[in-house]
Amino acid sequence: MNTAQNETATNTEAFALGPYAPTVFDHRDTKIEQINSAIGAAIATHTPLVALPDNFNLRNIETHLPTRTRACGTMGSPYIADFVSYAGTHREDGAAIFVDAENMHAVAVLNLGTPDEPGHADQKAELTPKRTAAYDALRNLVRAPQTQRDLAEWLEDWIAAWTAHDGETQILNHTALQAIRNLTIEAASRSEHKDESLSAARSTFESVTASSAHTLPSRFVFKCKPYPDLVEREFAVRLSVLTGESKPKFSLRITAIEDHIEQMASEFAVLIREATENTLPVLIGTYSKTN
Repeated sequence: MNTAQNETATNTEAFALGPYAPTVFDHRDTKIEQINSAIGAAIATHTPLVALPDNFNLRNIETHLPTRTRACGTMGSPYIADFVSYAGTHREDGAAIFVDAENMHAVAVLNLGTPDEPGHADQKAELTPKRTAAYDALRNLVRAPQTQRDLAEWLEDWIAAWTAHDGETQILNHTALQAIRNLTIEAASRSEHKDESLSAARSTFESVTASSAHTLPSRFVFKCKPYPDLVEREFAVRLSVLTGESKPKFSLRITAIEDHIEQMASEFAVLIREATENTLPVLIGTYSKTN
């Protein structure tokens, strides 16, 4: 058999094996199946770790669902009653209130969970009381020295909230205002010179005094509620005259302000405990979630 006949026979035998069947490739990316399998295995074994490819991102599709999968967010209020009401309505297992009394701030973590079933701790209510207008005005007043005009106008604005005193003697409000408006600064100077045979001395004495035709108060007593839910308090404010300039200025200082802050913090914590009526644990301190 010649060469041509051999080639023809070979081709015939190959073709006799059957028609050509091209290889079918599955172009689907099997990584999705792999990741689903890994997640399923992790859930089944209570293992919170899975190996993920770098080019996969997790996306939350909650916004496309008819309802949210769970409640999360932060409610804020300056009033204890509204804060406690919301916390009581939306609390879950393990909910607790943490009171940062020093900073007048409280946080209710409503989905804190339990040691066996910890929650996400991202459903909260925050209580941040705001200063009343009167207390805020007082704190702003004592920040910097005041001119005669500014102090007199401030006292006129809040005349129903304060009383004036010179030592233990109370002064009429109208008299105290007149004393501040009519305050004058007097400067006196005296010079002495002494010559001796072997020495000479010279000295100058200056004195500045502030005086008024009316009795100038040494302190004010300002009465107000510092925060809406707290009781009314009396703040003693000492008055000093600054005579270093041609025009006098007044320096005011709240006596024992630190003690007031401490007492208000204690009252704040007690009010929250009373408002919850023992339906929620109230703890003194702060809480922060770590990832």
